[in-house]
Amino acid sequence: MNSQRILLAGGLLLFLLSAFTGLYYDLVLRPAQHTAASYTLDMALNMATKGDPAMAAAFAGEFASLSLLQEIHARLPLHLAFAGAAAIAPVWIVAKLDISERMKRMLALLIVGGGLLLGAGDILQSMGHALPGRYVVFGGYAWIALGLGAYSLYAGLFIWLNTEPKAKRR
Repeated sequence: MNSQRILLAGGLLLFLLSAFTGLYYDLVLRPAQHTAASYTLDMALNMATKGDPAMAAAFAGEFASLSLLQEIHARLPLHLAFAGAAAIAPVWIVAKLDISERMKRMLALLIVGGGLLLGAGDILQSMGHALPGRYVVFGGYAWIALGLGAYSLYAGLFIWLNTEPKAKRR
């Protein structure tokens, strides 16, 4: 499989994963999370008005963790869609670059793999592994940036080396 096909197939796969995770979040997770968050906030306010600050603080802490979980679940489709766009963006220039196909494939796999790492990091965070999940998300962003940066560097060098200087007029 050549680098253009890897980028196109990987980008489309990431877009499809983004659509399916967004659909799952909107249809299944968000209504349940909204109900749970509303209940815990209501209980925190009730306990605070009844003079039980310990229980109010416990329910407020539960509300905070549910809000964080909602944010992580909502971010997953966005990360996957960003990674899909990042994978499809260099497709048009890959064919014009004068580097080995092996290097092109390696950079394409780096970008697509970075997108999958973004999703895996969000899933880790939603399972309660906040710090390792953040590091995996950071690694995914680093892989994508490294792949896009290398393509940009090669494209810049290609343009710089293959343009003829203009003749000076007197």
